[in-house]
Amino acid sequence: HAEHGIGRGFFGGFVPAVAKGAITNCIRFLGYGLITRSMMRQQQSDAADMAGGTVGSGAANAPLPAWKTMLAGGIAGAVSAVVSQPIDTVKANMMGLEGKRFNSTVGCTMQLVRAGGVLSLFQGVGPRAARVFVEVGLQFTLFEAIGRQLDALLNNTERS
Repeated sequence: HAEHGIGRGFFGGFVPAVAKGAITNCIRFLGYGLITRSMMRQQQSDAADMAGGTVGSGAANAPLPAWKTMLAGGIAGAVSAVVSQPIDTVKANMMGLEGKRFNSTVGCTMQLVRAGGVLSLFQGVGPRAARVFVEVGLQFTLFEAIGRQLDALLNNTERS
């Protein structure tokens, strides 16, 4: 902080970091919810077709298999990575070793676009989207699996 001061030394890149976190989480949770609801409707429709049109069978109300929650979470995560990549690029530049050359988030964005065009804000999006696909897919899959285990445990405990 001696060279940059408390504000720029500790909080350089703070605004894009918070913006990226907010945007990615909104996209991930909204996307996961929409995708899993669609998958559940399809699962219920398939189960009703197999049961001769009867809705309400056990298969129709079964939780999604892990591969489907992994896919839903992965898609939501990858979309969030692509959408937030420009903000992530700005954040990384502001927080990097050369961050002192940028006066603000807008100034950083303008310098990056002037130097490399708008596409420069999407540099590295492919590997990031692949990593986030796996990370967020696992995150939601584990959330669902652990949630089911906790529900079963708590339901058994309450009855005792």
